Amino acid sequence: FWNPAQELIDDEAAAAADGVDPDSDLEHIDRWLLSKLQTTIADVTAALDNAETRTASQAAFYGFEEHLKWYRRRADLGRNGAQWTLRHVLETRLRLLAPFIPFMTNELHEQLTGTPAEDAPWPEVDEGWQSPRTETEERQIERLADDIQDILNVTEQDPETIRVYVAADWKQSVFETVRETGTNVGNVMSEVMQDPDLRERGNEVNQLVQDLVDLVRSLDDETLTVLDEIDEGSTYETAVEFLEREYDATVEVYAEDGEEIDDPEDRASKAVPFRPAIHIE
Repeated sequence: FWNPAQELIDDEAAAAADGVDPDSDLEHIDRWLLSKLQTTIADVTAALDNAETRTASQAAFYGFEEHLKWYRRRADLGRNGAQWTLRHVLETRLRLLAPFIPFMTNELHEQLTGTPAEDAPWPEVDEGWQSPRTETEERQIERLADDIQDILNVTEQDPETIRVYVAADWKQSVFETVRETGTNVGNVMSEVMQDPDLRERGNEVNQLVQDLVDLVRSLDDETLTVLDEIDEGSTYETAVEFLEREYDATVEVYAEDGEEIDDPEDRASKAVPFRPAIHIE
């Protein structure tokens, strides 16, 4: 904890963060980390209010370290916006951790801001940084990265090209029907079969409904609402640079029903909304 903090406190990092406009200079992954920070503030504050000190310290330290681990993997840390984000996060975490490691947090906070952590106000949730949509989009990217890694672990491939296929529009329409109708398969089938185009697909629609009912049952209402607002293809497109760096391969994102799709092994048809199909060669 001390050594990464010292790196953020040094003059070079401070200079990189100076002049950053948080409204315009931050990227999706920066906003994701700042949204996670707000949840951590709320969780630590609630735990301390209930004298649950172990829960509070776990959330402030170990819980957030997991978010930082993903952020460092995902982000270009050389960007000024990333340096600003990390310094802002460090300052807030030092105040959250002050009740548990006061000597270290006071020293680091004074180096960073000029005042000890114990003299700074307790952090409050900034609703402007809360973004369920950003968190849900990033969860999809993380899930995609995990799925790719699982395939590579099983096949032991050294990939040259990774193709990601996003489900066709008609499948997205079925997802919206499941979300609106509920998880009773019979009710969903009654709704979707009123569409002549879907009725012609027969067993294909029936299997998709089963898959989507299972998916919807596993998600809370807030996540379902956010998923309805997300452009899945665009979400994965924003992560192409990260995925190419992660797997040292070309990454291509296609819509299953796109006109210029490259689908050498007919994998695209296996795509389900928010569970893309993947082809690796």
